[in-house]
Amino acid sequence: MSTFNSLVLTQKKEKNLTKLQKQFNAYIIKINELKEQLIKNEEQLLVIHTRIKTEIIPLQQKVNDKVGELVYVFDKHYDDSYFKKKEKEKIKDYIMSKVEDLIEMAGKDEFKVLYEKYFDGESYDNAVVEDEILRKESLKEMVSSVFGIELDESEIDLNDPEQVQEFIDKKMDEQFTFRQTKKTEKPKSQKQIDKEEKIKQEAKNISKAARSIYTDLVKAFHPDREQDENERNRKTEIMKQITQAYEKDDLFELLRLKISLQNTDADSLKIADAELKYYNKILKEQVNELETRIWQQTYNALSPNGGYNMFAKFGGEPRVMKTRFTKEINHIKQSLKIMDENIANLKVKENMRAFLKNYQIQEEEYFWEWGE
Repeated sequence: MSTFNSLVLTQKKEKNLTKLQKQFNAYIIKINELKEQLIKNEEQLLVIHTRIKTEIIPLQQKVNDKVGELVYVFDKHYDDSYFKKKEKEKIKDYIMSKVEDLIEMAGKDEFKVLYEKYFDGESYDNAVVEDEILRKESLKEMVSSVFGIELDESEIDLNDPEQVQEFIDKKMDEQFTFRQTKKTEKPKSQKQIDKEEKIKQEAKNISKAARSIYTDLVKAFHPDREQDENERNRKTEIMKQITQAYEKDDLFELLRLKISLQNTDADSLKIADAELKYYNKILKEQVNELETRIWQQTYNALSPNGGYNMFAKFGGEPRVMKTRFTKEINHIKQSLKIMDENIANLKVKENMRAFLKNYQIQEEEYFWEWGE
């Protein structure tokens, strides 16, 4: 029997499981699924990142090189008197739409010269500084308007979304604490006092439920009194697992350790309903925590450039992952082939004129997005 199966309470003859026991089993099953999903996601994301780094990024760099070649083709035509004013406006628009990304995203600083040429003599580096100032001011105004909080650059780095979020959370907590303090300045009713005491007692009982398992394990596996060196080393490693689980409030792991180390099962623990009630509360919190961690994994799997989810784009069983990577690689290779054809084709003035005839200048949209 696996350790996980031994955590599930079973139904005895002529005795149905109670509601609390059913809840316990449901939480145990859910936590096991979530833990397995977390591990699977971590392993899969590592493989995806490795394959993107070794197989996709080199091809994307080649694409950037081709875009750069194409920009130089357009730049050469811009200086050619063959093209009319309106055609040159379109050429300029195309170059402006590409050159900033080539510098910022592809790291091609050599295009800063073209940036200055087509952005009315403005230096790229100066533009970055000005954009940074505008971004910070916009962020300050947004946070002040929405949360009523003034961001202080002497306390936090406004370029770090996590720091900004932590600062906002801290200030919101301070505001909430202040409001609660103002409320509690009024005399409390007996009903309020009883409710607060009940909440405190519940918290103590929940803590006591997990600590009782931890205490039993410590008594059984503490290495200090062990004379045999090998056994002492074994128990030292076990105690590390026990302490780590307790510090993380991982009741699932504490129960798993107790059952696996003492060669028993959940039924033999003889968990009383009163105790089971608090176990279920801890396990429910664990479910919420694990679901949050999986959500964070999904968020961390977003591509920094494309915004796509790497799990959705490349994830799956090995065969599925192989197919998805092969499809993406073939797609990029095909794009490279088409770009080579376009570069050769658009070097010819007449072909460039035909291209510009259907080219539409895009209306500029101004927007700001935090963390972009």
